[in-house]
Amino acid sequence: MEVTYKNEILKYIDDFHGEPVLWITDPSQRNMEHMTFVGGYPNEYAIYLRDLSQDEREDIYRQLKH
Repeated sequence: MEVTYKNEILKYIDDFHGEPVLWITDPSQRNMEHMTFVGGYPNEYAIYLRDLSQDEREDIYRQLKH
């Protein structure tokens, strides 16, 4: 599912360990705050929800309920 975070569209998915992340949808998003390289392929970047503030996580969860 796609969500908006800091005016960017990202994919909400679980990583290969089952942890919720926001996955890039455009290579230009690699430099966003909290973005982490998570794989071997050059465009495998994600933001772990655990790294976001409580308010930011709540905003994302609100988007997922709609």
